[in-house]
Amino acid sequence: MAERGAWQPQWISLAEKLPSSLSKDAAPETLADGFTPDSFGLGLEKPGYLYYDSLPSTGSAWNGISTVSAPTHAPATATWRYCHGRLWGYPSTGSTLYYGAYGYDSTYIITDLGYIPCDSQESGNIINVVPFGNNVAVLKADCIYIIRNADNPGNSFVAEYLKQSSGCPVALNVIVVDNKLVWANTYGVWQYDGNNIVELTEPIRNNLGAFASGQITSMKADFAKRRVMGIKSAATQFIMELGDNPQLYDYATSGFRFTTRTLVGNEGEPALVSKIAFLYQYSAGEQATVDFQIKINDSFKNESQLKIRPANDNGRCEVGLANALSCRKFAVRIIAMSASLYISKILIYVQAGGVLGYSNK
Repeated sequence: MAERGAWQPQWISLAEKLPSSLSKDAAPETLADGFTPDSFGLGLEKPGYLYYDSLPSTGSAWNGISTVSAPTHAPATATWRYCHGRLWGYPSTGSTLYYGAYGYDSTYIITDLGYIPCDSQESGNIINVVPFGNNVAVLKADCIYIIRNADNPGNSFVAEYLKQSSGCPVALNVIVVDNKLVWANTYGVWQYDGNNIVELTEPIRNNLGAFASGQITSMKADFAKRRVMGIKSAATQFIMELGDNPQLYDYATSGFRFTTRTLVGNEGEPALVSKIAFLYQYSAGEQATVDFQIKINDSFKNESQLKIRPANDNGRCEVGLANALSCRKFAVRIIAMSASLYISKILIYVQAGGVLGYSNK
């Protein structure tokens, strides 16, 4: 970059790692390409492109938490599951987990003690029991217990209190993907692989929005693509792509919005952005439109609707900005775009800062 106060006129890529993951807690000026401080309605099925998806996937229910009929000679009225080769049951009130003899799926035969107390640290009610890996998770509103090596034909099971877990207050706000337990509570969405807990919503910890148990009623997944969906009234509220760097996408608000990271000079020098360009793909008609705003310092200003008339399926559209103002912060926010329009890159033309504060050249 040039010396303080002297930007070099040039085209700069503002967004090309698309779709971008939510990161609400960090300052927009500190975000790298690939993250957005504010967005919803982003499409995910065409990696590398920004587009509007009005009907995001609702995923599939996980059959690992399906129940079975109460077995013969059941020791208590309870919800029963058959997993890891034996019956497991928990009453609607209480902190006792019952287990039957290995290999019996419809008759409860007591073996060893026959039950596991899950109250070493507190006495809350069990609200769900979920197998993952070779373990069983015992979920309570405020904590989680783990039964390790639950697939062992032997017995003598012990409930291990999982420290630093904040529980799962809604019974269906849990799912297992790749043998990892994923659940939502009032503090966000979490993942546990049997050894470590990962806070998946850390980038939005203080701005959870839809990514919390009070905003959804169940969790589903696209198991092949390793995506977890938060569902409310059959509608997708959020999607998370799991992995080493979890990606967060919001669908709780209808419509579309995408906000880029905020451009600033290395030393806070002013800049003047006079043009914006989009690299796109479009083959659905003679014209596509993009409604967008630009951020001048800390205020967003409306720009005229951009009309794209493609000569072929792939192209580059460039337009001069009406609000070409000298500023120290700059960002782009798209608030609507045509269906079937796919943007692969957003570029801006940066000129030197203007001493008069604005310029239309």
